[in-house]
Amino acid sequence: MKRFLILALILGITATPVLLRADDAKAANDTDQTENNYYWQGTQLYNLGRLGEAFESFEKAIQRKQNAKESEAYLMQIRQEIVNNAKNRSKERETVNVGGTNPDSALNVVYVEKGHIRVFIQAKYLFDENAATPKAGAMDVINKVADILQNKDGNRIEITLIDELDPILHAHDVDAERALAVYALLNFRRIAVANAG
Repeated sequence: MKRFLILALILGITATPVLLRADDAKAANDTDQTENNYYWQGTQLYNLGRLGEAFESFEKAIQRKQNAKESEAYLMQIRQEIVNNAKNRSKERETVNVGGTNPDSALNVVYVEKGHIRVFIQAKYLFDENAATPKAGAMDVINKVADILQNKDGNRIEITLIDELDPILHAHDVDAERALAVYALLNFRRIAVANAG
């Protein structure tokens, strides 16, 4: 503000119009910042993986003609990611729903002999890579295992979690966490069924 006032006095212009112009410029700058915030907000939401909210922010940025070209590029990227995510979830569900003798399915059930069943669960279909965080289709597999346990009550049932981890330092911890997560989810399902009945 002082700089504008000094320039106004040097040029022989009254200070009031300069101050108004500075205020007008500040207001215009604030409006510009608000409009630019939609683009900035969209990039932040995109980086957080909140695609739907990011999509809305980029659309608002385009409507206000702020960073329109960059916003359009982000919108195209988000649309592609949504399509890819839907395809991946569909593939996961297809894989999860496949069972039987295929060694690369999420769930394999082997009847060893009368009253003896082995259930093999592929961890890669249940958990995110090198983590104990369940994937979208994990509960489908857990529900199938729970149904087997319930329908074959009195049988000897061995459950094996087949796990392949990268050579990381905490691989044993991840193995243990995954096994506990499967146990907890199975137990949760058992309790839910008991309470419903």
